[in-house]
Amino acid sequence: MSEPASLKSRLVGFTLIPAVAAVSPLLVLPAVSRSAGPDGWASAIAGESVGTFAAIAVAYGWTTVGPALISIAPDDTRRGRLYRDAMLVRLLTSLIALPLLVLVCVLVAAPGYGLLAALMGLQGALIGLSFTWFSVGVGDPRSILFYDALPRLGVAVLSMVAILSGLPVEVYPLAGILVTVVGTTLFSLRLLRRYPSPWPPLREVPGLFRVGAPVALNDAALGAYSSVPTPLVNVIATGTAAAGFASADKMAKLGQFLPLTLANALQSWSAEVGGGARLRRLKVALALHGGFGVLGMIVLGLFGPPVSALMFGDPAAAPLGVCFALGLAFAMYSLRTSMTRHVLFPAGEQTAVMRATLAATVVGIPLMVAGAALFGPLGVAAGYALTESISTVLLASRTLSRMHALAQEETAA
Repeated sequence: MSEPASLKSRLVGFTLIPAVAAVSPLLVLPAVSRSAGPDGWASAIAGESVGTFAAIAVAYGWTTVGPALISIAPDDTRRGRLYRDAMLVRLLTSLIALPLLVLVCVLVAAPGYGLLAALMGLQGALIGLSFTWFSVGVGDPRSILFYDALPRLGVAVLSMVAILSGLPVEVYPLAGILVTVVGTTLFSLRLLRRYPSPWPPLREVPGLFRVGAPVALNDAALGAYSSVPTPLVNVIATGTAAAGFASADKMAKLGQFLPLTLANALQSWSAEVGGGARLRRLKVALALHGGFGVLGMIVLGLFGPPVSALMFGDPAAAPLGVCFALGLAFAMYSLRTSMTRHVLFPAGEQTAVMRATLAATVVGIPLMVAGAALFGPLGVAAGYALTESISTVLLASRTLSRMHALAQEETAA
């Protein structure tokens, strides 16, 4: 009886609460798209895509593998040390990543929209410094609610009112930057007192970067191919074509938050038991993510065009073919998230995940560029969907192998 209740409470906490932060942009983005126009809207989403990649560089793998490390840490001292390690590594990477981000955003933006693109990029990049991965590892959704989700909802409403009142659209990314900086600072001060532990000495810093390199490279490869589509389309197309792709990409990226929060809900639940119980929970996690991915593909493919026209305006309506292609990418992303977060990373398979993602990137980015040259925005979307599929298929055999090993351990016991 307690086990289902535990799962239910985690699903509510780590799916519904973070979803508030995910859907809050929907309150303000329609105002942004209408106020900025097609070129401004496409530049804003292109900058945000570049920011997503920069956030991956800043995080240096901690948002991916950190929850698993925290969930299996033996005591609070170790958890406190892990958070301090992560703080130091991420602050150092941000010193390099953030200036480069601004430069790239200005280059991919349409003329006159460099500032908007750069601010949207910084808003996305600073997520790499967020604390939420630690809260996931210790099963603490309340901190995400009060330090992140509710503030984001509040600034989204205020930004919408401000933009509709005539203020420039740049107020939205500026408010988002403020939420991340203030929320993460307040949480970190509280956590450092709650989890006392020594800071890493300077001589250990190179080792921290070496240990995190496989996951960081995997995330960078994943971020490379997932961040390419919108800036690429913004370079090869203009006006409504770029705006429509930006709308489809934005809906798909907002949707990706849901399988990620589902993975967060199941992270400690799937790791807190062993043997046959763990195997059963992993099967449940994979099934939930697979089903959720198929559902998302259908919803985005069928309802993406009319919903995007309603939300972002007719000039920024998403094309049907692009929506279906990005829907397939979403389905692959959902399943792969469970494979890596629940099965492979806890089993120490970071290098295997990195190799699969690098292989997909090496094939996928040229596919997207070729698709752009041959078929325009639809070719980019199809190339992205194929890239996600390659990555997922390559990891499937490794996941099945790990599941089989768990089954053999249970039989032997």
